Amino acid sequence: MNRLNKAQKDKVVQFSEKAAYECLKLASWGVDAGIDYFYTSGQQCASSSSVDPRALEALYQSYKASGEDMMLADGVCRFCEDLEVDPADVIMLIISYHMNAAVMCEFSKEEFTSGMLKMGCDSVAKLKLKIPELRKETKSNERFRELYNFAYLFAREKDKKFVSLETANAMWQLLFSGDQAWPLIADWCAFLEGSHAGKAISKDTWSQLLDFAKTVKADFSNYDDNSAWPYLLDEFVDHVKAQRTMS
Repeated sequence: MNRLNKAQKDKVVQFSEKAAYECLKLASWGVDAGIDYFYTSGQQCASSSSVDPRALEALYQSYKASGEDMMLADGVCRFCEDLEVDPADVIMLIISYHMNAAVMCEFSKEEFTSGMLKMGCDSVAKLKLKIPELRKETKSNERFRELYNFAYLFAREKDKKFVSLETANAMWQLLFSGDQAWPLIADWCAFLEGSHAGKAISKDTWSQLLDFAKTVKADFSNYDDNSAWPYLLDEFVDHVKAQRTMS
């Protein structure tokens, strides 16, 4: 079994202390937030040469709402403008995922600073350069599933358990595009607007739709009537089949 000598142990201790110090600075010396930074992003915290805590703090201050320690809709919109991206671009969902944002159009200080830290950015210019790399994350089915699951919680209104149909459809069309395009997304959204209007989307329906989209062929040739899909998906299959028979 390999063992560290005294010099190596000293280096490990120094590294841990440095990482902890940088994490505390980024958390504005909040111990709980600093501990969270350390265990989720300790390596990035130690890389003080790539992320300047003062620059990150100044960046947050430039977007936070007056009288509030939060970035609200206006600040988020200005953030998007400076990044030169549309607020409805999937890249903003990816960035929000890295910030672990609780709701749309808002970032707490901890969410913004910890997310920028994880992405290794302390300026808009650095984040702009990072965008092409971030976009590629949707190519990974594993990361896409994480992003997809995050999107449901992110899309909920405050104090709501479910996502409204309008918001869910918009989010689905955003997610099922590009590298993760699903040929039935337009049919699915139209079906819901006709048969499920005014109703909310449950987490179970949201989660199982991804499995459905990834396993069931667009012509339903491998669809099993006896599978335990949510009733909405069964109705959707019957609806599309009827539409295709009529045409």
